[in-house]
Amino acid sequence: MSGALAPLYRMPVSFGPAPGPRNLPADKAHLRYRKQVASLAISARSDAAMLGALLPDGFALRGEPRIEVSLMLLTDIGWLAGRGYNIVLVRVPAVWGGAERVEGDFVPVVWESMADPILTGREELGWCKIHATIPDPEIIDGRWIGGAAWEGHCFFEIEAAGFRPDTALPAPSLPMLFQKYMPRTGAWGKPDVTYATASTPDGPPPDILAMERGQGRFAFLPARWEDMPTQYPIVNALAALPLSDFGPAILMRSSGGGDGSAQRILA
Repeated sequence: MSGALAPLYRMPVSFGPAPGPRNLPADKAHLRYRKQVASLAISARSDAAMLGALLPDGFALRGEPRIEVSLMLLTDIGWLAGRGYNIVLVRVPAVWGGAERVEGDFVPVVWESMADPILTGREELGWCKIHATIPDPEIIDGRWIGGAAWEGHCFFEIEAAGFRPDTALPAPSLPMLFQKYMPRTGAWGKPDVTYATASTPDGPPPDILAMERGQGRFAFLPARWEDMPTQYPIVNALAALPLSDFGPAILMRSSGGGDGSAQRILA
């Protein structure tokens, strides 16, 4: 059968194997790595102790205490039949010091604007994905103005301008590091699984179409329980971080790239 799926399951399991970014129907397999990405990334110096408090056991800060936020616009995604969604991703330079030593960027939270990649990424990869409204940024005379909200409450703002072409090759990306945690049903407060994971290269490398460098800033805005009853601890921890010495705003456009299928558990 041309539309057959590999035996990869997620809830609800009653309907057989689940389609998704790593499980396309056989006759759609050629679309697996198709996507267009525009990414705006800005970093800032912050407080080492406060950043360290965001790291689970086994992780430690790596180098200068900085936080980086990326606003990513994904379009023409193959596994979504050409649809797209947007992402706000937070990174902190970190090192995993278990039986193996892995240097990378710990990701404490990822916001996405569509349910399907959130569910597949949480269950299959252990990415810490949650939902937000993330509209396409306004682009006025070369200035990018973007943000994210939950049920009408704006909790994140980002803007950048002054972009100039950057012909330097992008630095090799370090692994993104995560803590996968799934609670055990009925045993409240105890995990079913909890372990650290790392992203590793998979699939064809992305084709870098353009890269530009400018100046920018970002901010997380405090929230009350009434504003974000399930996310206010996350937003407030980020809003409390002091930010200074904003790095350059890096705007990159790319095509293709991997799908997370090489995500692995760290020893």
